[in-house]
Amino acid sequence: MQRDAAFASRINRSRAVSRAACHLILLIGLASSMFGADSVTFILKNGDRVTGKIVSEQTNRVVLTTPWAKEIVVPSEQISRREPPKAALPPTVPGAGATAGMSAPSAPLKKPSHLWAGEINLGTDLGFSQVKRQLFTGRAKVIFAYERLKNTLDYDVAYGRTDGILSANRMDGSSKTDFDLGHRFYIYNIGAAGYDEIRKIAVRYELGPGVGYHLIQRSNFFLNTEFGGNYQEQRFSNDDATRLFFFRLAEIVNWPLSAKLTMDEKIEFFPRVEEIDEYRFRFETNVRYWLRSNLSLNLTVIDLYDTQPAPNVTRNDLQLRSSVGVKF
Repeated sequence: MQRDAAFASRINRSRAVSRAACHLILLIGLASSMFGADSVTFILKNGDRVTGKIVSEQTNRVVLTTPWAKEIVVPSEQISRREPPKAALPPTVPGAGATAGMSAPSAPLKKPSHLWAGEINLGTDLGFSQVKRQLFTGRAKVIFAYERLKNTLDYDVAYGRTDGILSANRMDGSSKTDFDLGHRFYIYNIGAAGYDEIRKIAVRYELGPGVGYHLIQRSNFFLNTEFGGNYQEQRFSNDDATRLFFFRLAEIVNWPLSAKLTMDEKIEFFPRVEEIDEYRFRFETNVRYWLRSNLSLNLTVIDLYDTQPAPNVTRNDLQLRSSVGVKF
């Protein structure tokens, strides 16, 4: 009798252990499904990528959470497309369409398609009174993004006359390539060229690599900081030339104020490597009011400062522009 009672006790204990193990496996599975949800990547219209787990999704915005930010709000108007998470293969069960101990072959992963985006801005400032003034401005920007790579081509031109005298004749073109190393850091390279007849710059060009950091990506506010080197050469209309090396410190802001109103800003500071008190400075901000999803009214402020301009040219160049933009 004692032997039978001991045997029954061992059976009961084994059953209790089995039930506890089953409950533990079930809890682990539930926790994995709750906390191990796949991340989704959103491709924005400006080519940026935001990756995170969806907290909530509404008609006009999507709220994400990431390892570095508790909450990121992405306006729906700024989303070009989304990349769904990669589907995980279900575990193989013996007798359920696969041989026991062997997994079913996985389907080839489909790479996300690339993204092309662009914008054209056209502006004019006309005055026919005591002083006759005509100023025409144009700008074209094209963005190509694929996975962690982003390339931005920017072309800017202005031409104008005041009382028949040339008052504006400038052109600038640039190409900037960014490559994300992770969620935070990225590397970049910039190449640019142009001229400005009024400021007596016959030709100028620059080239420089660097590293960037996604400092803030939350609540409709995106801030990147960049640091690198920059070589700039300017040839003036009097045949003088400067060939200088600079450090480059930059701040880039993208701020969707609402579904209709957006603002972006870029500040670049170039202290000279050999003489820190000699520098160049660029500031640009654009405020856009979207009449439609691809049509906007724009106000642009550009400020250029150079401690070593051409002879008889002021150090500061401030430009105010209004234009109509078309995004494609």
